[in-house]
Amino acid sequence: MDKLTKIKVAGIPKGFQELSFVTDGVTLNYAVGPDNGLPLLLIPGQMESWQGYKCVLPELSKRFHIFVPDLRGHGKSTQTPGHYSYNICGNDLKCFIERIIQRPVLVAGLSSGAVLAIWLAANVPECVLAIISEDPPLFSSIWPRIRDEKFMYRNFKVAVDTLGGEGERNPEKYLSQMGAPVEGKSELLMIPGFIVKIIGSLFRLTRILRPNSPYDAPFLPFNMRVGCKFLSEYDTDFSRATIDGSLSKDFDPEETLKRVKCPMLLLWAHATRHETWGILGALDESDLQRIIPLVDDFRYIDIPGAHEIHMVQPQRYIDEVIKFVDHLSEEHKLSRLSELRSN
Repeated sequence: MDKLTKIKVAGIPKGFQELSFVTDGVTLNYAVGPDNGLPLLLIPGQMESWQGYKCVLPELSKRFHIFVPDLRGHGKSTQTPGHYSYNICGNDLKCFIERIIQRPVLVAGLSSGAVLAIWLAANVPECVLAIISEDPPLFSSIWPRIRDEKFMYRNFKVAVDTLGGEGERNPEKYLSQMGAPVEGKSELLMIPGFIVKIIGSLFRLTRILRPNSPYDAPFLPFNMRVGCKFLSEYDTDFSRATIDGSLSKDFDPEETLKRVKCPMLLLWAHATRHETWGILGALDESDLQRIIPLVDDFRYIDIPGAHEIHMVQPQRYIDEVIKFVDHLSEEHKLSRLSELRSN
């Protein structure tokens, strides 16, 4: 049994608390760690709650004061169907920084959370020291391009169709419709039905035997177990907003990037393209090349593999975050930025 299999979805890491914050009638649930250094705001991606960062929280909390909110529509935070956009979620986080963290902060996020990290750097520069953007779908998920990215569009549409509606959700139905593009073929390679049934049986048995940790099914890797939790609780209207353009309404990626004046690190999972299904991932080579000239203090690290780097390659994620912050400290950028933000 490897280290990631042993990490539990249930429970709160040692030294952390789970609290809540209310802004404009919306309650944001969040986890906060011990004050061991600079504040670090971690922003989960779409379908992800704060538990997605459990693989990296213990180690990062030795160096930073960690804050991890559930975005509206996720985890224990308020669901607001019809009211999901980068501008709305960005303003939630702005209020969170100003009222809860109350000092300039390092910001890191995954996927849509990575886009929100960029939003904060551009729109609340006085609150942000530096950003770490983990595989942001910065152009691919933006309307109208997302209509043509068939694989990405389909994945969000499957979530809306199989997980939306009334009654208890059935993640098995969702998994049964998931597949992967194969080079040279137009049909997706679907997850075999017997595997879906085995996974479903493990979760059903776990709910009976371990009601206090219903997602910690045996033998399954952490990202699969925690992913089942996310599928069971998030508001699928967030995904609907992604594919109908509501999420990216009044959000211009290039104009936003031009206003990022703090240091930016991009962790790139290196998406490829399929002749039928379009982008396989979040950010391809041409997208990356669009970003490079727009941000003055920009660097990127190529980390091929899964989109959710902090879940499947947690040690690599930790190493890159610490290396980036140490580099900024050596160049005295963090101290200068802290002084500027405080004045």
